[in-house]
Amino acid sequence: MKKAATQAAAARRMVKLKTGAKPAGPDERYDANIDHILRAAASVFAEKSFGLASVRDIAAHARISFPRIYYYLRNKEELLYLISRRAFEELLKRAEEAARATPDAATRLRKFIAGHLEYHMDNLPEMKVLVREADSLTGRYSADITRLKRDYSRLCRRIVDQFAEERGHPLDREGSRIVTSLLFGAMNWFYTWYEPARDYEQRTRIMDEVFGMIAGSIARR
Repeated sequence: MKKAATQAAAARRMVKLKTGAKPAGPDERYDANIDHILRAAASVFAEKSFGLASVRDIAAHARISFPRIYYYLRNKEELLYLISRRAFEELLKRAEEAARATPDAATRLRKFIAGHLEYHMDNLPEMKVLVREADSLTGRYSADITRLKRDYSRLCRRIVDQFAEERGHPLDREGSRIVTSLLFGAMNWFYTWYEPARDYEQRTRIMDEVFGMIAGSIARR
Protein backbone atom coordinates (compact mmCIF):
# COMPACT_ATOMS: atom_id res chain seq x y z
CA MET A 1 0.00 0.00 0.00
CA LYS A 2 2.82 2.39 0.88
CA LYS A 3 4.54 1.75 -2.48
CA ALA A 4 1.26 2.28 -4.32
CA ALA A 5 0.70 5.58 -2.53
CA THR A 6 4.26 6.67 -3.33
CA GLN A 7 3.83 5.88 -7.02
CA ALA A 8 0.45 7.62 -7.10
CA ALA A 9 2.01 10.74 -5.59
CA ALA A 10 4.77 10.63 -8.19
CA ALA A 11 2.17 10.29 -10.93
CA ARG A 12 0.35 13.35 -9.60
CA ARG A 13 3.59 15.27 -9.81
CA MET A 14 3.90 14.22 -13.45
CA VAL A 15 0.38 15.47 -14.18
CA LYS A 16 1.23 18.80 -12.60
CA LEU A 17 4.30 19.13 -14.81
CA LYS A 18 2.06 19.08 -17.89
CA THR A 19 0.12 22.25 -17.10
CA GLY A 20 -0.07 24.84 -19.85
CA ALA A 21 1.57 28.26 -19.89
CA LYS A 22 -0.07 30.65 -17.40
CA PRO A 23 1.06 33.53 -15.22
CA ALA A 24 3.38 31.94 -12.68
CA GLY A 25 1.46 31.24 -9.49
CA PRO A 26 2.49 28.99 -6.58
CA ASP A 27 1.64 25.78 -8.47
CA GLU A 28 3.57 26.85 -11.55
CA ARG A 29 6.60 27.79 -9.47
CA TYR A 30 6.36 24.41 -7.71
CA ASP A 31 6.26 22.62 -11.08
CA ALA A 32 9.16 24.69 -12.40
CA ASN A 33 11.23 23.77 -9.37
CA ILE A 34 10.52 20.06 -9.87
CA ASP A 35 11.43 20.39 -13.55
CA HIS A 36 14.68 22.12 -12.59
CA ILE A 37 15.53 19.36 -10.10
CA LEU A 38 14.73 16.60 -12.60
CA ARG A 39 16.95 18.16 -15.25
CA ALA A 40 19.76 18.54 -12.74
CA ALA A 41 19.31 14.92 -11.65
CA ALA A 42 19.40 13.71 -15.26
CA SER A 43 22.68 15.54 -15.84
CA VAL A 44 24.23 14.09 -12.68
CA PHE A 45 22.99 10.54 -13.38
CA ALA A 46 24.29 10.79 -16.96
CA GLU A 47 27.70 11.89 -15.73
CA LYS A 48 28.16 9.71 -12.64
CA SER A 49 25.54 6.93 -13.02
CA PHE A 50 22.52 6.44 -10.79
CA GLY A 51 24.43 4.20 -8.41
CA LEU A 52 27.32 6.60 -7.79
CA ALA A 53 25.36 9.85 -7.76
CA SER A 54 24.06 11.23 -4.48
CA VAL A 55 21.20 13.57 -3.65
CA ARG A 56 23.85 16.03 -2.44
CA ASP A 57 25.44 15.93 -5.91
CA ILE A 58 22.06 16.72 -7.45
CA ALA A 59 21.40 19.55 -5.01
CA ALA A 60 24.80 21.06 -5.80
CA HIS A 61 24.19 20.81 -9.55
CA ALA A 62 20.74 22.38 -9.16
CA ARG A 63 22.18 25.04 -6.84
CA ILE A 64 19.62 24.43 -4.14
CA SER A 65 20.03 23.30 -0.56
CA PHE A 66 20.22 19.57 0.12
CA PRO A 67 17.14 19.50 2.43
CA ARG A 68 15.07 21.43 -0.10
CA ILE A 69 15.05 18.53 -2.56
CA TYR A 70 13.10 16.50 -0.01
CA TYR A 71 10.41 19.18 0.03
CA TYR A 72 9.64 18.20 -3.57
CA LEU A 73 10.69 14.57 -3.92
CA ARG A 74 11.08 11.59 -1.63
CA ASN A 75 14.33 9.97 -2.69
CA LYS A 76 16.84 9.36 -5.47
CA GLU A 77 14.82 6.51 -6.99
CA GLU A 78 11.77 8.72 -7.37
CA LEU A 79 13.95 11.18 -9.29
CA LEU A 80 15.01 8.42 -11.68
CA TYR A 81 11.42 7.22 -12.03
CA LEU A 82 10.08 10.68 -12.89
CA ILE A 83 12.90 11.34 -15.38
CA SER A 84 12.17 8.01 -17.10
CA ARG A 85 8.42 8.40 -17.04
CA ARG A 86 8.50 11.90 -18.45
CA ALA A 87 10.83 10.80 -21.26
CA PHE A 88 8.74 7.78 -22.24
CA GLU A 89 5.49 9.74 -22.13
CA GLU A 90 6.94 12.34 -24.50
CA LEU A 91 8.34 9.64 -26.80
CA LEU A 92 4.98 7.84 -26.84
CA LYS A 93 3.18 11.07 -27.67
CA ARG A 94 5.50 11.66 -30.62
CA ALA A 95 5.18 8.05 -31.78
CA GLU A 96 1.38 8.16 -31.63
CA GLU A 97 1.41 11.35 -33.69
CA ALA A 98 3.67 9.62 -36.22
CA ALA A 99 1.36 6.59 -36.37
CA ARG A 100 -1.63 8.83 -37.14
CA ALA A 101 0.20 11.17 -39.48
CA THR A 102 -0.45 9.61 -42.88
CA PRO A 103 -1.56 6.39 -44.58
CA ASP A 104 1.95 6.16 -46.08
CA ALA A 105 3.94 3.70 -43.93
CA ALA A 106 7.30 5.06 -45.10
CA THR A 107 6.38 8.54 -43.87
CA ARG A 108 5.15 7.12 -40.57
CA LEU A 109 8.47 5.34 -40.06
CA ARG A 110 10.42 8.48 -40.95
CA LYS A 111 8.36 10.51 -38.48
CA PHE A 112 8.87 7.90 -35.76
CA ILE A 113 12.64 7.98 -36.27
CA ALA A 114 12.65 11.79 -36.37
CA GLY A 115 10.58 12.05 -33.19
CA HIS A 116 12.91 9.71 -31.30
CA LEU A 117 16.15 11.27 -32.49
CA GLU A 118 14.97 14.86 -32.12
CA TYR A 119 14.04 14.15 -28.51
CA HIS A 120 17.43 12.48 -28.09
CA MET A 121 19.30 15.48 -29.50
CA ASP A 122 17.40 17.96 -27.34
CA ASN A 123 17.60 15.89 -24.14
CA LEU A 124 20.91 14.03 -24.18
CA PRO A 125 21.23 13.55 -20.39
CA GLU A 126 17.69 12.17 -20.12
CA MET A 127 18.26 9.75 -23.00
CA LYS A 128 21.54 8.53 -21.53
CA VAL A 129 19.72 7.85 -18.28
CA LEU A 130 16.86 6.12 -20.08
CA VAL A 131 19.22 3.78 -21.93
CA ARG A 132 21.78 3.07 -19.20
CA GLU A 133 19.68 2.97 -16.03
CA ALA A 134 16.82 0.76 -17.20
CA ASP A 135 17.53 -1.84 -14.50
CA SER A 136 18.07 0.56 -11.61
CA LEU A 137 14.40 0.99 -10.71
CA THR A 138 12.63 -1.47 -8.44
CA GLY A 139 9.12 -2.51 -7.54
CA ARG A 140 6.21 -0.52 -8.90
CA TYR A 141 8.49 2.14 -10.34
CA SER A 142 10.16 -0.54 -12.45
CA ALA A 143 6.83 -2.08 -13.46
CA ASP A 144 5.42 1.25 -14.62
CA ILE A 145 8.46 2.13 -16.73
CA THR A 146 8.57 -1.40 -18.16
CA ARG A 147 4.94 -0.97 -19.25
CA LEU A 148 5.66 2.35 -20.96
CA LYS A 149 8.75 0.91 -22.63
CA ARG A 150 6.73 -2.08 -23.87
CA ASP A 151 3.99 0.18 -25.26
CA TYR A 152 6.57 2.27 -27.08
CA SER A 153 8.36 -0.77 -28.50
CA ARG A 154 5.08 -2.31 -29.70
CA LEU A 155 4.10 0.87 -31.49
CA CYS A 156 7.48 1.03 -33.20
CA ARG A 157 7.21 -2.62 -34.20
CA ARG A 158 3.78 -2.06 -35.71
CA ILE A 159 5.10 0.83 -37.79
CA VAL A 160 8.05 -1.30 -38.96
CA ASP A 161 5.72 -4.17 -39.87
CA GLN A 162 3.44 -1.84 -41.84
CA PHE A 163 6.42 -0.41 -43.70
CA ALA A 164 7.71 -3.89 -44.59
CA GLU A 165 4.24 -4.93 -45.79
CA GLU A 166 3.95 -1.80 -47.91
CA ARG A 167 7.34 -2.53 -49.51
CA GLY A 168 6.28 -6.06 -50.39
CA HIS A 169 8.61 -7.75 -47.89
CA PRO A 170 6.41 -8.74 -44.94
CA LEU A 171 8.29 -9.77 -41.82
CA ASP A 172 7.66 -12.89 -39.80
CA ARG A 173 7.56 -12.65 -36.01
CA GLU A 174 11.31 -13.08 -35.51
CA GLY A 175 12.20 -10.84 -38.42
CA SER A 176 9.99 -8.12 -36.98
CA ARG A 177 11.62 -8.45 -33.57
CA ILE A 178 15.14 -8.35 -35.00
CA VAL A 179 14.59 -5.35 -37.28
CA THR A 180 12.85 -3.39 -34.52
CA SER A 181 15.66 -4.22 -32.09
CA LEU A 182 18.26 -3.08 -34.65
CA LEU A 183 16.38 0.18 -35.10
CA PHE A 184 16.33 0.86 -31.36
CA GLY A 185 19.99 -0.10 -31.13
CA ALA A 186 20.90 2.47 -33.77
CA MET A 187 18.78 5.19 -32.17
CA ASN A 188 19.45 4.56 -28.48
CA TRP A 189 23.24 4.27 -28.63
CA PHE A 190 23.44 7.34 -30.81
CA TYR A 191 24.64 9.32 -27.77
CA THR A 192 27.98 7.43 -27.72
CA TRP A 193 29.21 9.31 -30.79
CA TYR A 194 26.90 12.31 -31.15
CA GLU A 195 28.53 15.71 -30.54
CA PRO A 196 26.07 18.62 -30.74
CA ALA A 197 28.62 21.16 -31.97
CA ARG A 198 29.59 18.89 -34.84
CA ASP A 199 26.48 16.84 -35.59
CA TYR A 200 23.40 18.95 -34.84
CA GLU A 201 23.42 20.55 -38.29
CA GLN A 202 23.57 17.02 -39.75
CA ARG A 203 20.43 15.87 -37.93
CA THR A 204 18.33 15.44 -41.08
CA ARG A 205 21.08 13.40 -42.70
CA ILE A 206 21.41 11.26 -39.56
CA MET A 207 17.68 10.52 -39.59
CA ASP A 208 17.81 9.67 -43.30
CA GLU A 209 20.70 7.27 -42.68
CA VAL A 210 18.81 5.46 -39.92
CA PHE A 211 15.74 5.17 -42.15
CA GLY A 212 17.91 3.94 -45.03
CA MET A 213 19.48 1.29 -42.81
CA ILE A 214 16.07 -0.16 -41.93
CA ALA A 215 14.68 0.21 -45.46
CA GLY A 216 17.76 -1.50 -46.88
CA SER A 217 17.54 -4.36 -44.41
CA ILE A 218 13.92 -4.99 -45.35
CA ALA A 219 14.57 -4.64 -49.10
CA ARG A 220 17.25 -7.37 -48.98
CA ARG A 221 14.80 -9.98 -47.73
